[in-house]
Amino acid sequence: MERRNFVGGLFCDLQKAFDCVNHETLLEKLKLYGISGTANKLMESYLENTYHRVSINNIKPHKLYSNVKHGVLQGLVLGPLLFLI
Repeated sequence: MERRNFVGGLFCDLQKAFDCVNHETLLEKLKLYGISGTANKLMESYLENTYHRVSINNIKPHKLYSNVKHGVLQGLVLGPLLFLI
């Protein structure tokens, strides 16, 4: 800065990044990387058969599960790896 050169910065907010992963795109990328057949079917099952439910003040509504259509689960071993792919 003393030499009056330009200084730049790039900031990325990855707070909700894990929630934005498209399952179809991820499965196609896995095929490109050679994960096919049974392994790909297993990953598809892992992604497609995930449900969540919201509770407020520890009150859990019955039968209000919804299918997770985007994103990978956080806190599991595969989550960060699938996000990076």
